[in-house]
This record gives sequence, C-alpha cells and structure tokens, in this order.
Amino acid sequence: MKRRWLAAAAALALLWAAADWMTLEVGVLKPLVLGAGSLRVEANAERAQVRLDGLPHGETPLTLAPVLAGRYRLLVEHRFHPPAASEIEIRRGERLLVPVELAPAYGGLLVATNPVGASVTLNGERFEGLTPVALDSLRSGRYQVVLEMFGRETVAQTIEVLPGERRELIVELNRVAMSELRVRTAPASARVRLVDGPLPYSPGVRLPVGVYRIEVAADGYRTKTRSHRLHKGVNLVDVTLDRLLGVLDLQVTPSDSQVVVRTGSGRFQPFQRGVPLPTGPVELRIRKAGYRTELLQFRLSEAGRTVRVVLKRYQVSGGERLQDALAGGGMAPRLVVVPAGKANIGAADGDGMRALPAQAVLIDEPFAVAINEVSLGDYRRYAEAMNLSLPKAKGMDSDRHPVVNVSWREAVGYADWLSRETGKLYRLPDEREWAYVASRWASPAAPCQRGNIADRSLGQVFRQWQVVDCDDGFVRSAPIGSFQANALGVHDLFGNVAEWVNDCGPSGCGSHIARGSAWDSAGDELKPAFRESYDRPSDTRGFRVVREL
Repeated sequence: MKRRWLAAAAALALLWAAADWMTLEVGVLKPLVLGAGSLRVEANAERAQVRLDGLPHGETPLTLAPVLAGRYRLLVEHRFHPPAASEIEIRRGERLLVPVELAPAYGGLLVATNPVGASVTLNGERFEGLTPVALDSLRSGRYQVVLEMFGRETVAQTIEVLPGERRELIVELNRVAMSELRVRTAPASARVRLVDGPLPYSPGVRLPVGVYRIEVAADGYRTKTRSHRLHKGVNLVDVTLDRLLGVLDLQVTPSDSQVVVRTGSGRFQPFQRGVPLPTGPVELRIRKAGYRTELLQFRLSEAGRTVRVVLKRYQVSGGERLQDALAGGGMAPRLVVVPAGKANIGAADGDGMRALPAQAVLIDEPFAVAINEVSLGDYRRYAEAMNLSLPKAKGMDSDRHPVVNVSWREAVGYADWLSRETGKLYRLPDEREWAYVASRWASPAAPCQRGNIADRSLGQVFRQWQVVDCDDGFVRSAPIGSFQANALGVHDLFGNVAEWVNDCGPSGCGSHIARGSAWDSAGDELKPAFRESYDRPSDTRGFRVVREL
C-alpha cells in the first residue's frame, strides 16, 4: 500500500515538472536549471511598449524578474517616436538596466479659424503668427492648442501630431458679449490700469464681459486694486483713493518768519505746525523782512520729515546786477536790485480802469526785477523743458523779441519754473512794484528814444491808427533792450509790450492787470499810470519777472 502511494506521488511530480517545463511562462524549474536574472527598461518617453523576442511585456518604465538567462531581441515602441530595437543578453543572477533613447519624429499641423487672425498658443508657448498658421516641422506629440481673439470666445483643444502626418485643426470662434468700462476717480487725475486686461485702459474701452482687476493710483494716495465683473453694456466704476498723510516738523530761525506751503499742484496756504500734510511734492516759501527768502522743494512720505531752516540776512545795494543759473542748463533773465523806498505815482487821464488815483507807493523791502521783458528765447527753454507749444506772432519771432501771445497763467507758469530751476523765488511783479520801478526811475528821454510805440513806422502800415509824430524804426515789437533804459537800468517799461502783473482785474481774478504801453500805444496809453484788465493773451502783451532776495 505504501509503495503504491509513493509511486503515485512520484508520477504526479513528474507530470507537474513536465507541465512546468513545457509552459511558455518562466515557471520554477527553468530558472533553477537554466539560471535567471532581472531586466529594467527605461525610455525617454513614458508608456513606451516593451517587447522581448516579439512578446509584449508592458510599458516603460518596466522591471521584469525573473528573466531566464540568454539572448533576447528588445523592441521599444512609442506612437510619437520611431521604434528602437537592440540585442541584449541576460546572465544568471544579473540585474540588467537598459536605457533606451527614442529618436524624435516630426509631423505637420495646420491651424485655421473663422474669422482669421487669432493668436495661437501651443503647450503654453505663444506662436508668433496669427491664424491661419502652418507648422510643417512640428515635433510629434500631444499639444494643447489655445486660440484667442479679442471679442471672441477662447477655444482650447488637444490634438496629437503623429510622425510623418499632417493634422488639421479648424475652429469656429464665436462672438462674446462686450462691455464698456468707464472709471471715475477721486482725485480726477488718478491713473487707471487694467492689470490683466487685453487692452490698455482708456475711458469707454470695450472689453469682453468678464472679471477684470482694475488698479487706480495717484501720487500721494494709497493705490487700490479691485476685481470688478463687467456686464454687457456700460459699466461705471467709482474709485476714491485714500490720501496719504505725513507730518512736517519745520523749525525756522527766526521763529516769527512767514511760512506758506503748497502740496502737489494746489495753492499756497499758511503752514500750520503739527497738522498732517498730503504726501508727495511739497514746496515751502519762507520770508521775513530783512532776510533772504528761502524756497524749499522736497517729497514728503508717510514717515514724515524734519526740516531746519536758518534765514540769512541779505546785504544788497540798489542797482546791483544778479543772474541765476538754471538747473537744466542756461541762465535765468538778468536782474537788477530795486532798493526800498517811496515814489509818487501820477493819475492817468480818463475814467474806469484807466484812471489810477495819484498816490505814494511805499516799498519797504528791496527786490530784484528783470532788466528786460522775458524774451522768446527765454521762454523757449521753458516750453521745451515742459513739452509746451511755443507762442507765435507775426514779425516778432526771433529769440530776442519779447514773448507775446501768452496768457497770465502761462506767465505765472514760467515764473514757477524759474523758481524750481534756480531754487530762488521768482514771480510776476505786483502793481505797486511795477509802478515803483517805472515811476521813480522814469527816463526823461523823448518817447521814440525811450521805447517802441505807435509811431510813423507803424502808421505807414496801419494808416487808420493814432500815432506819435516820431519814428522808432519798428512796426511791431522791437528786440528787447533796443531802447534807452531808465535810470535804474531797466529797459522797455515804456512801449514794446504791455506787461502782466500779479493783480486781479476789477471784477475778480477772471481777468488780470497789464501795466505799461505797447508797440501800438499812443495818446493816454503812454502815460505812466495807464493800466488795463484782460482775460486773454495778445500780441501786444508780454511780461517780466521779479525775484525775491
């Protein structure tokens, strides 16, 4: 009985061994008899198919164990690459690593849209051209294609480019609803920017309906960036910026000096200690009788600032000549120091604006006045620096002629520019100062020797005009300094062009006073006290500047 059981077991073992040996699988006996190792196949493309002697074994990266010792034909295939074949040998107990470099392959892709002109992005990289575009040497692979056109829906599609094939992608781009954006800001001068918009912002810009980030910024204000959903039609967005403030600790000697301050492009106001000021550009003007005026310009931050100023006493003499250099190159107009004193101003004939009552004018502080009217050459430097157009006038277009056809505000702008360029305080003269210089040092010379007025030369061109019976040789204005100066050395206070002064007109500051006669003046207009009010420029009006000492 025992023998029969042993014989049966032996028979079963022989049958199992024969079956194990004959199977296509590696099994148990083959590795023991023939030997085995392991194989790892890695490729430069994921999920490449691996075959050994024609039989599939899986996708890269692939590890096979055990693998019977012996020689094999290894084939690695991928749909985007040519196949790579090689002979390998696996030895008993060996761990074999086979790296496979699949060669690149190329195909073609045609991308077209209706309408044409869409931008094309392939796998996140923007293509230079617009649809239709033909890519004839495109590396095989899978591509995410994004098509964009302003006012049309964005389309994203995935397409495979196969070796040696040319694929076509034709897409219809549908219209999207459009919105109109207008941003109202406080302050009105704030800058508006679309952070991620397809177009730069301008009032009324048309954008596809959607969500946009809008940035509003202005000097001296806290920048705001907000997301806004724009709907079809007009979208009005209001943004109010918060003012940034800082404290200016100003210490002035002498302590009773007069201090005015201007922030940004506002007006000068009395400085109040301890009161926060808007951050950004700050301008200080510090004055005291007997001391030189100080002009300071700087930027104030939220951290605040401490400024210490010690005014210096001036030592000047009447008639002393001055001239300041401009920071941008060149020189400011030449000046002469006007001493303090008193002058009697006579009355003009007539009534209304032209009648200035006789009075004594007292000037208790010396100042400097420009020897000449501001010339076109002087004004040209300012216009070029500020990117402004240059005023023009017939027959008065050389740089030595006085500048004309400038408004009162343009004249003030030039004086402010001189202040910034020189660090000294320039401005228009007030009426008292102008009359003081014109009357106290008036020249006794004959009219056509003192200045350019309506004379016989003008009468030959403008025959209906009233003229003076003398000849100065000019029809319109003359180059500055062409005539005899007054006793202080100042030219053209008589004739040439009337001059804007700081004072407002009789009905308010919609108009301003001009003093002096011009190249078209005769009769009462030649009298020292003549004055008139204007609200616009003319080719008979210019200006001169004064500088505080």
